[in-house]
Amino acid sequence: MTSHLRFSVVLPIVGCALMLGGCGGDAGKLAGTWKRDLYSEGEVRMHVGSDGKMELMLPSPRWPDSVDMRASMVMKGDTIIFQADTAASACQKSEARYMATQTADQLQIAGVGMDPCGSRHAGLVGTWTKS
Repeated sequence: MTSHLRFSVVLPIVGCALMLGGCGGDAGKLAGTWKRDLYSEGEVRMHVGSDGKMELMLPSPRWPDSVDMRASMVMKGDTIIFQADTAASACQKSEARYMATQTADQLQIAGVGMDPCGSRHAGLVGTWTKS
């Protein structure tokens, strides 16, 4: 009876941990607010939540003075993955991958293959500083 009770308590906890881990993978290690210069057009800002939700703000006046793109990312090792999700953004017709290398206050992002969201690619690729 005691072992059955122990199993019934542990199983839901393990299940919840697996479900939460699948949401953003290791994306939590990129959590925070980052900034970088976009080819002398202005400053790009990116906010990454511990759940893998990313907001990208491109510089105005070329882009609107607001959040230009929201997406959920999953991180596996050093690879950032944006799943196809046209409900989130019309351009997200297929999966996009990026490589990330992080130090304490810097983040280097490089594109891997094609990204159907050109503005995301233009905004993400480069060296970021934690702000």
